[in-house]
Amino acid sequence: MLRVTFNTLFRNTLRDVQRTGAEFARAQQQVSSGKRLQQASDDPTSAATGLQERSELRAIDRYRGANDSVDSRLRVVDTVLSDLISGLTVAQTRGAAGRTTVLTPEQREAVALEIEGVRESSLTAVNTSYRGMYLFAGSRSTTAPYSRTGNTVSGYQGDTTVVSIDIARTSSTAVSVDGGAMLQGGAAQDVFNTLAALAAAVRSGNMTAIDTGLTEIDAAFERVTQVQSRVGAALSALPGERARLDELRRASDTRRSQAEEISLSAAITEMTRAQQAQQAAIAAAGTNQQVTLLDYLR
Repeated sequence: MLRVTFNTLFRNTLRDVQRTGAEFARAQQQVSSGKRLQQASDDPTSAATGLQERSELRAIDRYRGANDSVDSRLRVVDTVLSDLISGLTVAQTRGAAGRTTVLTPEQREAVALEIEGVRESSLTAVNTSYRGMYLFAGSRSTTAPYSRTGNTVSGYQGDTTVVSIDIARTSSTAVSVDGGAMLQGGAAQDVFNTLAALAAAVRSGNMTAIDTGLTEIDAAFERVTQVQSRVGAALSALPGERARLDELRRASDTRRSQAEEISLSAAITEMTRAQQAQQAAIAAAGTNQQVTLLDYLR
């Protein structure tokens, strides 16, 4: 009977020593790493939560990166549109100045050259690329929207498909422009041919043709302005979307931290408790073993 009692007591005491030792070792590891979970088996539910939140953080970071990329691209688009609007404004002003009978041939030539200068600068502007991608060719980002052979500008070489980038799970923003719709729309000719015709009309003093050209330039000005308004609205919405993503990221990271990490003060407290428990178990084991052996030998 004493042998059975001794064996049982020994096994129980040994289990207590092993258990408290394991708890102390785990507490020490938590203090050194700052993490509550060392492996998934420590707490499968919290481990699953941590993995889920890490996946969420990666998704949010991708959207934040997309947000920054969209912002950069749209700022380039906005700058180009401002250049186009400035050029068309010059063409409107100079075309109106050429609509008079008092100009000398030399003066008409100077005005016509200014309008042709707007044509050149507008072609350069609309063919702007960003990181190797043309912004005004729809989805045909590797093709320049317009090309020139001699003094002839090609027709629109892009397409009507506008490229959009997801900046959130339920939100996307257009980052390219259908240059054909913007620079021609429903008109009989694009703005480059209109500017060439306006310059020729100013040279010849053809008032009717100048009026036609100015009307078409006004329409092109409105189309470009409308595109810039949409781009401006998209740019204005980005900071709010970025702030929302930052808030989502903070919330997700808090949930991840709660599942995986532990505060240093709490970890030290737990380590101290575990150390005391182990020391008590070891002391109890020594005492129990001595008493039981004496009893067993009697």
